[in-house]
Amino acid sequence: MLDLGGLQYTTDMFLNMRSVSVEDAREIGASFAELAVRSKLFPRTPVHVHAIVSPTSGFFRHPVQVQETLSWLRMIVLDTALAVEPNSESRVSVHIARYKGHPGILAGEIVETLILREGIQGDPPYHFILSLGGDGTHQEILNTLVDLPQEVLERIIVFRLPMGTGNDGADTEDLASAAKCLLGEGRLKEVWSLRIQPEGFKGIYAFNIASIGIDAFVTHTANQLKTRFNTDIYRKIADVSVLFYPFLFPTRTLGIDITLTDGRVEQVSGKYVLAAFGVSGHRSYGNHKWILPGEENLCAILDRSFGKKLQLKNLLYTGKHVHQEGVLVRKARGVRLHYDASLFLQYDGEAIRLEKENFPCSIEIVPTRIRTLKGSNGRKQRLEGIPISVS
Repeated sequence: MLDLGGLQYTTDMFLNMRSVSVEDAREIGASFAELAVRSKLFPRTPVHVHAIVSPTSGFFRHPVQVQETLSWLRMIVLDTALAVEPNSESRVSVHIARYKGHPGILAGEIVETLILREGIQGDPPYHFILSLGGDGTHQEILNTLVDLPQEVLERIIVFRLPMGTGNDGADTEDLASAAKCLLGEGRLKEVWSLRIQPEGFKGIYAFNIASIGIDAFVTHTANQLKTRFNTDIYRKIADVSVLFYPFLFPTRTLGIDITLTDGRVEQVSGKYVLAAFGVSGHRSYGNHKWILPGEENLCAILDRSFGKKLQLKNLLYTGKHVHQEGVLVRKARGVRLHYDASLFLQYDGEAIRLEKENFPCSIEIVPTRIRTLKGSNGRKQRLEGIPISVS
């Protein structure tokens, strides 16, 4: 439940406002699950497919798009059902997420009741979790799974469908590609993550990009307003924030200890208005804003005059900012941030405010052993000669 301007938004209120029913959301989840249970990943092995659907995600704000998707999904499911018979011991379950944090709770219940308890009658050997939502939904589910033991993770596969506002952390570009991926064009990849450790906090995991500064403030503000708008609210807030952000958070010196991919440590400091660190390079956030367009997975941008801020902001949207004056990019395996005031931290589209006592804040790339199904156009990066899947 989200308190926004004195109004309480629940899933049912949101769907009534947008003319999309819970039944439609459930049918979309069930349809993708029916494709998954017939996937070539499990030709002779029983599998339990769990579709976790977040009806408040960006996709469900567009009723026409929902109905069009249902139309072609029904045809594909019918054709596939006639052509492919699933294993008789396979199962399908659809779970509706009712509020923020619920996707992670549902994933925890799946793990606890279907995997961790021993001696369950007829429990299939594999559990395929479909995450039907935005980057926040995906992040909650993966955070629930990340600390599970290896013998449990070996039985789990995750697939993140692009049904949010930005979909920077999804496993395919669109839903048609997701359907093709489930029907046999996908492959399994290990997810790598960022382990974020602010002073005084429990560790936080991100699976795309973590950042600190003006963009994290924009993310925080956009998250408070996006249920009221169907447009790219992130970009509109970013445009306005260039004007008033310096008055809310005057730029101070940010120290960054960078652990490079060869193990060397580089120390830099300056009045950086933004610092973004990704699991790899070639990554976007904020609805495909290419903050990390190249091989480098660290980008830090110095504060500058208002005119130069406007110029750089437009370049950042298309990934053309990295060669500009005052922009630092590096290939790194970890960073340690030092700051003597409060700043917002963003991780996979979620944002929290860090206070002075929460610094230093360290961020490092770590493996998760979680496997996801990726589309055929996935890319690979390398860290110290070890292949890292872009996930």
